[in-house]
Amino acid sequence: MPELSNIQTYEKLNGNNIKPSIKKFTKVLERIGVWNSDLKKQFESLEWKVEDNGFVYFSNSEFGYYKTDFSEINVRPLVMALTPAIDKTFQDNWISCELLIETGTIRNFENGNYNESTFEFIKKLVKEIATEFDQTGIYFTDEAQDGEDFDGIRENNQKKLWNFDYALIPKKIKELYGEKPKNYIINEYDNWIESWNSENWNEKIKSTNAQQWP
Repeated sequence: MPELSNIQTYEKLNGNNIKPSIKKFTKVLERIGVWNSDLKKQFESLEWKVEDNGFVYFSNSEFGYYKTDFSEINVRPLVMALTPAIDKTFQDNWISCELLIETGTIRNFENGNYNESTFEFIKKLVKEIATEFDQTGIYFTDEAQDGEDFDGIRENNQKKLWNFDYALIPKKIKELYGEKPKNYIINEYDNWIESWNSENWNEKIKSTNAQQWP
């Protein structure tokens, strides 16, 4: 299977009611131009079933890849729930809403940097997700970083909290993040903090001026 990158965010559920979160994610998919009749049918048939490992891998959730309005690059929606059966850091059920991208379409494996056009593409997708979700950050990660940021929030683990290549972080949880690692660049806005790991982007992106943190 190809290596996958991921844009992911998390939202606490009221019991096991996924409908409000699914409605929000649907709005995101509509705005980025991938919503269609097949996805609508699949989303309507999602069923809650907790596996032995505490995860809920919704039935009928093997969504396909679709081109967005922002690029020729395809993305695949993913919905998954996480329950207290996973470990003691969970006090409630949570849902993750994600967009998967084949890493080979956005990254140069020879030098490790993302392609020049990737930054703006990811930024646009993350911004659309942020219009609906703000309980955690919206994180762009590679396979090794997948899920680490949410683990960091629950475990108050500074190393995991900064384990992303790009993110929008709500200012209301800023205090969780402590001291910024030297290789991360920061831009602050009214309600959000934009940050990215300068080591994995091309020189133009790396040279963007950083703001003070905290």
